[in-house]
Amino acid sequence: MSRESLFAIPCIWGYVKRDTMARIGVGLTVLLFPYAGFYSVLPLVLFIADRRVRVLSASLAFLLLLSFVLESTSFKLPLYLVAVSFVAPTFGALASRRFHDLAKSLVYLATTGVLGCLAILWTASPPLAVPVTAATTIVAIEPERVLFLATLGGLSGAFLHSASRRTERDFAVPFGSCMVMWLFSFDYPLPELEYLAGIYVFALALGIGAYRMKAADAEAVLSEVIICLLVILFADIFWFLLLLSFYLLGSGFTRYKYAKKQDLRIAQSRGGVRGYKNVYSNSLVPLALAVLYGVYGSEIFAFAFLGSVATATGDTLASEIGETARSTPRMITTFQPVEHGVDGGVTLLGEAASVFGALFTGVLAAATGMTGLLGLVAALLGGFLGTNFDSLLGATLQSRGFLSNNGVNLFATLFGALVGAAIWSWVM
Repeated sequence: MSRESLFAIPCIWGYVKRDTMARIGVGLTVLLFPYAGFYSVLPLVLFIADRRVRVLSASLAFLLLLSFVLESTSFKLPLYLVAVSFVAPTFGALASRRFHDLAKSLVYLATTGVLGCLAILWTASPPLAVPVTAATTIVAIEPERVLFLATLGGLSGAFLHSASRRTERDFAVPFGSCMVMWLFSFDYPLPELEYLAGIYVFALALGIGAYRMKAADAEAVLSEVIICLLVILFADIFWFLLLLSFYLLGSGFTRYKYAKKQDLRIAQSRGGVRGYKNVYSNSLVPLALAVLYGVYGSEIFAFAFLGSVATATGDTLASEIGETARSTPRMITTFQPVEHGVDGGVTLLGEAASVFGALFTGVLAAATGMTGLLGLVAALLGGFLGTNFDSLLGATLQSRGFLSNNGVNLFATLFGALVGAAIWSWVM
């Protein structure tokens, strides 16, 4: 090691140590919330002068300002949600710094979950609180909601920390996690604390299993845990079972004749390991429908959910199985022969696989009591038509560069959902 490198070590260590102390200082600002309310922004103004935490301090100061401005409106941003947003990019990021990949995310989740709960309790109903403004008035919040919001904030913060670039984290993590918690902070009946904790452990176990099986990377695991938690809470565990069947079938058939797909240069990259973009592009529509069902209780959202999941399953099987067909694919718009892997190319084997995937979703839904014969029809038609709509988008918008593959998946699942909803509306 050169003399310059030896002299550089203390400098680097000193910078890391100063950065750590600055982040701890920003995080400890939460302790002022019950007493100073919005005026807790004043120490953050001082931290803005430190270039190591300038963006982070400015982001958190903006959230405090937003909470203060919205206090007199119907769109209130509770101060305790802002408090959790302070925890994620400070103590959560520092605790996970020495770990890598999924281990880093799990440490991040544990730290943010525990400290997030404490931050909510301290801010919402602190001991010996001295209310200064309306923002610091003591709020009664049940333990189930404390756990739910802290968990959701930790999950979204960990995901954004892993998925965003280093230069973007100090804005993306606090702002993004706060917006996610705010979105789900409305008054909705939550299950008992033990059941809620059980859902979280179940979701984590599934995610860790997928990671161990090399079916998903760390960001995809966090995405799946968020989806699992919300779908089960707002709908039912059988709803998530349908999504889980899609994940399992998709992962399994990705490896189907993988060597042949590699020879044709159409195999999934990274050995079929799914990333968060793939998870959200196929699951965002079903997630939204599950939440809408929980809020409004209409069966139209259940039928739309079946159509969207059947589309995701059918399309995945059509791609992974159809690409191995011996017959030449044909473009869905012109029926002219095309090479394997060309966007918009379809085969009879692929069409049959899409029918199987959609039918599997419908039969599983009927077997679990989620729906009856009509729901099975909605899944079958929604999945088949949604899969072919995916191919149509691939042949037109994707081939011209207007949509990515993930964008096509998102719109295809939305189309499948509309088909399922239309079947319910036509019959009812």
